[in-house]
Amino acid sequence: MRILDIVDSVRKNNSKADTELVKRAYEFAKKCHGDQLRDSGEPYIQHPLHVAYILAGLNMDEPSIVAALLHDTVEDTDISLAEIKKEFGEEVAALVDGLTKITKMDIPDKEARSAESIRKVIMASARDIRIIFIKLADRLHNMRTIGSLREERRKRIAKEAMDVYAPIAYKLGLHSIKSEMEDLAFEQLEPMIFRDIKERLNKGMRQREKEIERIKSILVAELVKNGVAPVAVYGRPKHIYSIYKKMKRKGCCFESVYDQVALRVIAKSIKECYEVIGVVHNLWKPIPEEFDDYIAMPKPNMYQSLHTAVMVEGQPVEIQVRTEEMDKIAEGGIAAHWKYKGVYGDQKFDSKLDWLKQILQWQKEMRDSKEFMEMLHVDFFEDEIFAFTPRGDSISLPKGACAIDFAYAVHTSVGDRCIGAKVNGKFVPLRTQIKNGDQVEILTSKLQRPSRDWLKFVVTSKAKTKIRQFVEKEHKVPAKAPAAVVEEKKELEECIINVAGICNPKLRIAKCCHPLPGDPIVALAAKTGKVMVHRLGCHNIKKLARGGKSKLDASWIDVSGVTVEVKVDAINRTGLFAEILNSLVSMQTPIKSASAKPISNEMVQCSFTLESKGLQHLQDVVKRIKRIKDVKKVYIGEIER
Repeated sequence: MRILDIVDSVRKNNSKADTELVKRAYEFAKKCHGDQLRDSGEPYIQHPLHVAYILAGLNMDEPSIVAALLHDTVEDTDISLAEIKKEFGEEVAALVDGLTKITKMDIPDKEARSAESIRKVIMASARDIRIIFIKLADRLHNMRTIGSLREERRKRIAKEAMDVYAPIAYKLGLHSIKSEMEDLAFEQLEPMIFRDIKERLNKGMRQREKEIERIKSILVAELVKNGVAPVAVYGRPKHIYSIYKKMKRKGCCFESVYDQVALRVIAKSIKECYEVIGVVHNLWKPIPEEFDDYIAMPKPNMYQSLHTAVMVEGQPVEIQVRTEEMDKIAEGGIAAHWKYKGVYGDQKFDSKLDWLKQILQWQKEMRDSKEFMEMLHVDFFEDEIFAFTPRGDSISLPKGACAIDFAYAVHTSVGDRCIGAKVNGKFVPLRTQIKNGDQVEILTSKLQRPSRDWLKFVVTSKAKTKIRQFVEKEHKVPAKAPAAVVEEKKELEECIINVAGICNPKLRIAKCCHPLPGDPIVALAAKTGKVMVHRLGCHNIKKLARGGKSKLDASWIDVSGVTVEVKVDAINRTGLFAEILNSLVSMQTPIKSASAKPISNEMVQCSFTLESKGLQHLQDVVKRIKRIKDVKKVYIGEIER
């Protein structure tokens, strides 16, 4: 690599670039590194040259290129940060400082030291995103030249690249860097599997290229015929690790992976992208559930494209359709339209970096580097799903996240007060895992507080941290004594049993015979107005009738399909409402609405409007709720017939 190659690339991107500054930085770095050699035996200066060249290809600004040329001088030579600042200014010095490892820190454990280095780089990148771009280019070149290192070190560096740096590249939309880094790391971590897939790809390459050209010619002719001539159509590049992941995910063999034959169509406009898909689906039969619209719903890393898979003469073919601008962003992400001073600080641009800001915020609450790395993997590097609020806002979550994770992702106060959730219009338990594309509505109450039990199923760091903070704080406050319940309510039996000749009787179910919904029943009325309902044939009926109680006909009211309001009086405690709601959901009870309100200093009244499935179901609901801790009374509010 020559400095002139870098200068030419910089000028190509920006004819007004300060290339003299770049040349001066090269001469300075070359002098500092002197006769230093890399493990491969090549002059050390070749490493910063390659890093700078990668960045120039990403259209980075001059300070980034200069910092790339100087990034190892402070760590590996006698040059100080102050000298860098004096020679190249505060901006470049800050970039170099953010990239300098923490090798001087007294951390004997390699894993912990590595985690702290990553932590420092990410924290610095949250303040200046250019630092992570330079670090990614640095790590990519290290992976390209990793062969000269001993095996143990190769695997450690490769694992770090696979687990941390490739996911960061994905987050920033740097597809080209992500894919190459994954392949290079995969080769080190699973050499036999890597070689096997590579050999299979190479073996069928000529035949596959012929097949791609044949399918391409058919498609282009059909597109032209329909008046949607594309800018370009070409075969998609193959990445070994992505093929391996797809084989593993689908549980299929190498030959079954869809994108063995894959095409990319570059259209002139968004409108024509959809027209291309229409032509493709008319030409070949689409494979069900293999269409994704990332134009209408872009990924957080700015990726946009239409994906489909079709059967061409019995062979699955994957096709991507996007505009030229989308194609550039798909390969280069944020850096594809990099104009640092023009976009940095812009609200729309900053929104693409929210994940870095979240890391910066949450890392302050992490207890050690191990917890920090766990947070990175779970919250930011796991496979993502996207769910929607009722307003249509997209919420990004890691796979396995539940309704409570979603609530905290919306806002801390929503998470703290969530009492229930609706997914796609249906009530679900709070522990329910959210799926890609779900619409989630969170129900909240000012009376609700986070529960320790939530920690058993939440996965995001934000949810875990906020719940822990509340639980720890709550334990420091002594609990108050419960107040007495003073309201008289109708019992369930008063609403589902009809007694001839009596209006609004005070009904009770006899404990001697326990009549169940549907059993033949009879009512015995006392002079006080109290009515006891017995099973017909109960041995106590004759004795009680002789005692002066009137015998009346009684019957169960059919409440199947009827909307019933069930009310619950209980001692207010954390998680009570959610526990009741989850019990109803577990019984597959159709719930139309749910709410809670205080009825005294210590008591709360929870109301659930539900659709009854019949008398037995309603009785079971009441019995289940009565078994819940701190529930004092269950009764019927209103019945809509």
